[in-house]
Amino acid sequence: MEKAQLFALVERGDKASLEAALAAGADAKTRDGAGVSLLQAPAAKGDAALVALLLGAGAEADRSCDAGNTPLMAASAKGAVAAVDALLRAGADASRSNRWGLSAYDWAKWAEAPEEIRSRLRDAGAA
Repeated sequence: MEKAQLFALVERGDKASLEAALAAGADAKTRDGAGVSLLQAPAAKGDAALVALLLGAGAEADRSCDAGNTPLMAASAKGAVAAVDALLRAGADASRSNRWGLSAYDWAKWAEAPEEIRSRLRDAGAA
């Protein structure tokens, strides 16, 4: 399956088709031209089911795009507790910063309930 098709499945939240594509050999580590991973979109949307599916298929929890943003940062900004938890369990680094020095802890300020996310990030080693 082509890269654009995989990203389209993820954007649509089409879990069944994504599962089929991964079972047929699609790479869960696929990245676009800016280095954004397949995992970034479901993390940003707070789609814990797709996050778990991609992590289970080998997606890298801590893979950053060219700007240094990670799926954990995106999930933190969304306030997606289940996605944040899944990423942390999979080894995402809570203290990692992007090229502007912002960490997932900083990104959590945009969440609806930032303290809930920040508490989890502190427990995982964020500042």
